Amino acid sequence: MKNTSNGVVACVHPRAAEEGSKVLEAGGNAFDAAITTAFVQMVVIPFSCGVGGMVSAHLWSAEKGEHVIVDGLMRAGSLVREGMWVDGYVGEGDVSGASQFEDLRSNLGYTSICTPGSVAALAEMHDRFGTMSWAELLQPAADIARNGFVVYPEMAGRALGGRSKPYEPGAEVRLKVTPDCAKIYLTPNGDLLEEGDVIRNPDYADTLERLSANGPRDFYEGDLAAQMADDLQRNGAFVTLDDFREYQTTVYPPVSGQYGPYKIFSDGAPGGGPLLIEALNTLDGIGLEQMSHADADYIATVASTLQLVNQDRRDYLGDPEFIGQEPGNQLVSRERATELRQAVLNGIVGGTLPPGEHPDTTHLNVVDKYGNIASITHSNGNYSGVITSGMGFIYNNGMNRFDPRPGHASSFAPRKARLHLMMPAIAFKDDAPVMAFGAPGGNSILGGMVQVFTNIFDFGMSAAEATVARRVYAEGSTVWVEARIRSDVCDDLAVRGFDVENEPGSFSRGPLVQVVVINDDGELDAASDPRGPYGVVYARE
Repeated sequence: MKNTSNGVVACVHPRAAEEGSKVLEAGGNAFDAAITTAFVQMVVIPFSCGVGGMVSAHLWSAEKGEHVIVDGLMRAGSLVREGMWVDGYVGEGDVSGASQFEDLRSNLGYTSICTPGSVAALAEMHDRFGTMSWAELLQPAADIARNGFVVYPEMAGRALGGRSKPYEPGAEVRLKVTPDCAKIYLTPNGDLLEEGDVIRNPDYADTLERLSANGPRDFYEGDLAAQMADDLQRNGAFVTLDDFREYQTTVYPPVSGQYGPYKIFSDGAPGGGPLLIEALNTLDGIGLEQMSHADADYIATVASTLQLVNQDRRDYLGDPEFIGQEPGNQLVSRERATELRQAVLNGIVGGTLPPGEHPDTTHLNVVDKYGNIASITHSNGNYSGVITSGMGFIYNNGMNRFDPRPGHASSFAPRKARLHLMMPAIAFKDDAPVMAFGAPGGNSILGGMVQVFTNIFDFGMSAAEATVARRVYAEGSTVWVEARIRSDVCDDLAVRGFDVENEPGSFSRGPLVQVVVINDDGELDAASDPRGPYGVVYARE
């Protein structure tokens, strides 16, 4: 899809993209539109993101010449202690990537909640680059929450209908954690909502309107903060009122890597950006463009790279405020990329790492007519099932991605930022932006973004072709292949040492990559991954 007038919005839900597009039509810039889009997503995709979650915002202001990351990440409450949950820990989930406990303490309820940063990050972005009023940008989300929205098929089938697995509660458990959550997302009889039902959330509308009227600091220092902290403390959470009052975003230059003539920028640790940089640094010069996109050589090269990078994730990715800068520097170094590249060329198949986090995250890209770019990933982690009475939004369950064992990069520490795999990215060529991209999807984000990027710049695909193209995902010794990959190619991969798992569908595993390509003539070519439940990108002339 192309748009050369006001700009374009690419995200995973058409209603959110529509409201963001209206902001562009009204004269707002990319950052204004991104704020509206994000808050609408918080209402219509309430389990994936919300004011109780986290944001990693990658921002390029063409008008000011500023390029920054604004991170509003989940931080462990000040009451946590290293090693406090060693007893009872039974390992990491083989699907969710979450820490596992019989009593679900890290995945559900008040003990799973971290201090949220979404509001702080979006407010920081507004202070730096916004042109429309904060209240004006939040009003569409408040209106939708009050008037209602329809339960869409994917929400009914997975978010609302997902069943419990060992150590991983499904919707029928999560939605009954607090009375307010059950009231909003279950029928009066306690049944799960179905496709076509209408969800109205006047409490969330009230909260958003309070944020509009009183400003974002009310969420951290005012009556909203006091109301949240009182509920959390009375129910055994590790987050205190001081944690809200002293919460700060992190603003810093993006990390970068090189791929041919392209310079790729993304967020830093404890986010997933260093992994994206490491993977593309590794593939740079390997010659993907000379391979057939459908054969085993290409797939083995990509899969081996993803496996090796995911091994490094375990060893090096964590909050630099606690583990220092050197582990993150190792991930993005050209020296490390050279080592991994040689391993890939030698046919190395990775170790035995499990897959990762449930894809309860979302992403948006906005590019406006001035050349400004907002690439924003935000998430609730999964979701805790906790709603403070009268507030309408679900808190994160960020505690599930800390390692309860001492001595690890992601071990517990008070106010430590939670590891995440969000990696909002912008690529430049000759100092001009050529692509904004990002995705929800937990650990699978890395594979999707690497393949969409190389599809466009090595194989000459359009944005839509790049997102539709068949994909593989790899961690440990396993490579997951979509059903469109030929069986003889899968046999070849098995001979090379990969454990091949065939996905049942042609568009089976996430992530839902959102991409905007900025062509040489200034036209915008945008796409939203068809693996998502909402259709493709929405944009207006």
